[in-house]
Amino acid sequence: MAALIEFVCIEKHDSRGDSSVTVEQGVWAYCAAGAVDGHHWTRIDPTAVETVRSRPGYGRAYFVHDESDERILASGPAR
Repeated sequence: MAALIEFVCIEKHDSRGDSSVTVEQGVWAYCAAGAVDGHHWTRIDPTAVETVRSRPGYGRAYFVHDESDERILASGPAR
């Protein structure tokens, strides 16, 4: 089973390397720039890492900052 990414980094890092996958808040997170630190994470629906890597712009301009209350989002999906 493929890793499901739940966070992507939307920070515009100066130096770019190969993309990277790491752990953020106990789940998988993806940085298109491959940066080690300085991330700005945004939550996405759990998505296969292969799908995230194949989408141009994922982790970049594709995402916009969400002004909603992150405390509500952190509690999980509405039921």
